[in-house]
Amino acid sequence: MTNTAEKAVPSFDLAAFEASDTGKMQVLDAAGNPTGWFWEFAGPGHPKTEALNNRFARERLHKQAQMEQAQVNGRKWKADEEDPAEVRAKNIRDLVDRLVGWSPVEIGGRDFPFTSENAIEFLSHPKRVGVLTQAMEFLAAEKSFSPRSE
Repeated sequence: MTNTAEKAVPSFDLAAFEASDTGKMQVLDAAGNPTGWFWEFAGPGHPKTEALNNRFARERLHKQAQMEQAQVNGRKWKADEEDPAEVRAKNIRDLVDRLVGWSPVEIGGRDFPFTSENAIEFLSHPKRVGVLTQAMEFLAAEKSFSPRSE
């Protein structure tokens, strides 16, 4: 085989494999219509996401150490009982920890600026579970943080 007949060797920049630092989600209303309100979430490599993942790892390691210590001491391990409302509140806080901000919006005729407290308040209302579900699905979707070609 001559040089001209050889296959070209693929060449890539590592950035071609990296997720975007953030991703924007347009909030849909209860009927599924776009609202023009955009939320920006931290991507997989964003410092907010890394801090959250580190916290999850520390919590998991702490629980594992407690279980091992109980076994070593011949005690039965009793798992923590969790209240469904507490689990929901924790899930909302964890989601808000990935929220970088949102576009300016008025709700009920008043400015509703981005703060973690406002986000938690908004998402905690049981009738707004659709937005919570939308945000969780957005974070779980790999394509949410795929760089877009311009």
